[in-house]
Amino acid sequence: MSHPADSNRRPHALDQGEQNDVMDIHATASRERPETREGIEPLSLWIVAGTAALLFWGGSYLTAYSGRFEADEFSELQHGRPVPVEAVAADPLAAVKREGMMAYNAVCVLCHNEDGAGKPGLAPALAGSDWVNEGDPARLVRIVLHGLQGPIKINATTEFSLAGAAMPPQYDAIGGTDAKLAAVLTYVRSSWGNTGKPVTVDEVKAARTAAGVRGDPWTPAELMAIPVGGGGSASTVLSPEQLKEKLKALPAEQLQSLLKDLSK
Repeated sequence: MSHPADSNRRPHALDQGEQNDVMDIHATASRERPETREGIEPLSLWIVAGTAALLFWGGSYLTAYSGRFEADEFSELQHGRPVPVEAVAADPLAAVKREGMMAYNAVCVLCHNEDGAGKPGLAPALAGSDWVNEGDPARLVRIVLHGLQGPIKINATTEFSLAGAAMPPQYDAIGGTDAKLAAVLTYVRSSWGNTGKPVTVDEVKAARTAAGVRGDPWTPAELMAIPVGGGGSASTVLSPEQLKEKLKALPAEQLQSLLKDLSK
């Protein structure tokens, strides 16, 4: 007598082997590796090593050439490396000019540009200017000390108007010392093709003493009326003939402005 369970193990008459085929397919599929998915690829060791090398090199470079991350450090030499002796001997004013360059780049470059070309409607050019290259820097010192206002002629031909944007005093901004002012003017008078002689601390002190205390910016007419030489003391006495010649040399606009100021 057969057991009912035997009938369950006996292949059905309609079974053509599908059960075995399905099991074989699943067994084969279970042995295959899962497909890779985007975003989880293994990172190449070469990329890791290259990134680490770049970070190490960048840190070493910043350590050597960061200038200690100081705002007034512009040295192109590696920190701790002395300036070559021959470079100092070639230009004994190199240190002074460098100090002036740093102050100029921190304060003056915003208006006068790195090349001293100035900006239209904002600041006149310093490169090739007769005001910059004048033999005696007394007038130029006064401009930095107290500022400048009104129209100004550059090289007696180019008129630049400062009527709407007077230059403010910059003495305190560049450091507030006669040595700083002398260094800035020395740098300006020796850059961009300028040929003015270096400015000494004594020249700055003499011009500042002669100018005295002043609240308003200078006008070009006032500056032109100041005799140069020996610090440009405004108290130097001129003969009537000398004063007449000085007034004749002034442009018409500056002469009118001077007469207007004197009439106040």
